[in-house]
Amino acid sequence: MFNIAVNQLKSPADISAIGRHQGLLLIGSDEASGERRNENYLQLFRADGQGHYQLARNILLYKGSRKKGRELDIEGIASDGESIYVIGSHSLKRKQLNPAKSHKKNLKRLHGKSIIHEKSRDQLFRLRINSQGNIESKQRISLRKLLRRDPVLQPFSAIPGKENGVDIEGIAVRDGWLYAAFRGPVLRDGLVPILRFRFDDPQSDYELRFVTLGGLGCREITRVSDGFLILAGPNGKGPGDYRIFHWDGRDTLPGADRPQSGQGKIRLLHKLEPPAGGKAEGLALLDESEQDYHLLVAFDGISHANIHSLVIPKNLST
Repeated sequence: MFNIAVNQLKSPADISAIGRHQGLLLIGSDEASGERRNENYLQLFRADGQGHYQLARNILLYKGSRKKGRELDIEGIASDGESIYVIGSHSLKRKQLNPAKSHKKNLKRLHGKSIIHEKSRDQLFRLRINSQGNIESKQRISLRKLLRRDPVLQPFSAIPGKENGVDIEGIAVRDGWLYAAFRGPVLRDGLVPILRFRFDDPQSDYELRFVTLGGLGCREITRVSDGFLILAGPNGKGPGDYRIFHWDGRDTLPGADRPQSGQGKIRLLHKLEPPAGGKAEGLALLDESEQDYHLLVAFDGISHANIHSLVIPKNLST
């Protein structure tokens, strides 16, 4: 059983990331809240033992501005048991076309100069909190320089996220390494990059690993005992299905000099059916047995029934 009061959520229709930390449920939104729509919160919820979650603390991560951008655009939350990591999308954006505007004005929105870079999205936080949920330390870095210098990601770093440009949508942590998962770009043959790096020195200590998700992009990634679960969904705003894959964490990019035993493996575990109007955005592991994963799935775009409990078997595709 799972239950959380909608009125305790800062932005119930905009949940984009969920995670677990020392028994707490962590929730983030890709939209800012507050009177000026510039407050970006990490919300902490505590379970009562019966599957009900109550708000424990609201942590103001970032207060945006008109100059730098109002939104952090939270897209991923992860914990290694000591630190909490919260990542923004690092994506660019473009204003949508407006049929009520003239053809000339809509054409202008397609010009390169109309692409908007909000620096507020280029952030990755590492937090430590005490038992009361108060911040003991907070560090912040950006991956923008890395994205602009990497030979694979560089061409896509200047393209809006919704147009197959760079769009980070999930983060996981294992053995001191962070794994940032991309909704875009989706590359030739359906390859999707996963950025593996260390928080303290990402530019000099990183590598790209690749997975194939049937033409879909990553919507979330979370650590399990023998690898990761990836929530996959459409790269753009168009229709598409949502799936949960198991990935062993190794690079799946083929090569004649790579033995089959050394190549990473990914397999489909489950196909999701989102509620009407919902888009699967967040994935958190509640529990894991020898047979099953007990998960929470968060859906963006709806203001009720937006977090579902789900149990899926480890060894069956459905």
